[in-house]
Amino acid sequence: MYNIILKKPAKKFLRKLDSNSRNMVLKRLKLLRKNPSMGIPLGGKLRGLWKLRIGKYRAICELNSGKLVIYVLTMGHRKNVYKQQ
Repeated sequence: MYNIILKKPAKKFLRKLDSNSRNMVLKRLKLLRKNPSMGIPLGGKLRGLWKLRIGKYRAICELNSGKLVIYVLTMGHRKNVYKQQ
């Protein structure tokens, strides 16, 4: 099972969410721990990173298979999250 490490922008985003949305995101991240292949690889400038779809939100992640760690770099609404990177 992978460990998940939330970077500062991802933590900040989670704090701003209402409790229902936060719970939805956390449940999806728990599923990601067991099955990291549920993420979708990104291309272009974000090549090497993965996205996780969580309703209208997206998490941008970096997968380190050697250390069994998933770094959640940032999260946000699907229309804005890719501009942050």
